[in-house]
Amino acid sequence: MRILSVAWLISGAVAAVMGTLPLLFSYPYCQDCAHSGPSNSWELLLMISYEGKGWYLGIGLVLLLLSIRSMIRQRRLSQ
Repeated sequence: MRILSVAWLISGAVAAVMGTLPLLFSYPYCQDCAHSGPSNSWELLLMISYEGKGWYLGIGLVLLLLSIRSMIRQRRLSQ
């Protein structure tokens, strides 16, 4: 169960960070430009996080809460 809690914690942190990217950075798309696709991996990551429409942040927070709850429960049972 501890491995699952750590996996939830890591995946929740990654999803929460991806969910907060649209709040911090603007969309890297130019409608008037000829080559308006992602020119590097950072822009691709921003475009993917914008397409999530807030789902990444919500799922990340839920996973973080589940992992914290599971870790607290494990500590109580081990004492």
